[in-house]
Amino acid sequence: MSDPDTSPDLQALLAENAALRARVDLLSAVIDHSPAVIFAKDLEGRFLLCNRSYRQAFPRVHEFLGKTDADLMGEAAAEVVLANDRRIREGGVAVEIEEVIPQDDGLHTYISIKFPLPGPHGAPAGIVGIATDISERKRGEEERARLQQQIIEIQRAALSELSTPIVPIAEGVIAMPLVGAIDSDRAQQIMQALLDGLTASRAHTAILDITGVRSVDTHVAGALLQSARAARLLGARVLVTGIRPDVAQALALLTDWSGIETLATLQAAVARALARR
Repeated sequence: MSDPDTSPDLQALLAENAALRARVDLLSAVIDHSPAVIFAKDLEGRFLLCNRSYRQAFPRVHEFLGKTDADLMGEAAAEVVLANDRRIREGGVAVEIEEVIPQDDGLHTYISIKFPLPGPHGAPAGIVGIATDISERKRGEEERARLQQQIIEIQRAALSELSTPIVPIAEGVIAMPLVGAIDSDRAQQIMQALLDGLTASRAHTAILDITGVRSVDTHVAGALLQSARAARLLGARVLVTGIRPDVAQALALLTDWSGIETLATLQAAVARALARR
């Protein structure tokens, strides 16, 4: 009768157990040394697994297994996390979600992949999460957005102050030299400044000089026409100057300029305005 300690079946079982333990050790090493935060929780929200990255996020906590999110981050923050966990567990599928987690050194933003932990008979036994800290990236994006908005506001203020000046030429005659690009916001500023200038000065003639406008397209032409027609409703006439030959050809194709007086130069417009005064 053979020794049971050396039976082929036992040897195979021992080899299988050794291979299984090797795989478990490998998986444990990968999880624990991963730079991503990896965790698993049961149906009550108690931690079943926390890797090294998770533990480093809460250095004041010495034992994680069996604890809950409320033990780590407080009731208010934990309630948001648990609500997300319940939704994912009930949905039965993996979900990518962004969460803000309070840690010892402040708030951190994580992008997480969470999915139900399979249990007996296919019923979920908890939730598993793999999360990456994107706090630095979020702060960088917010800072870039803030600086961009500051630049936009500074440019808008500069354009408002410098690009729509009203220049008195003579009694009853004002001029508005325009420079740079004209968008929808600036077109509104131009028209408002023109109408305010006409009202304040009681001028009968306004000269719009577009020599410094970089490009004249349908949008710019429409803005100028709208301003001129609005001025005519106040009883004033508008002379448009600074139209180059190439621009004139483009404007002739883009917009109907009938009823709007145009001249080549600002000097010519001033002379005409004074002659008709």
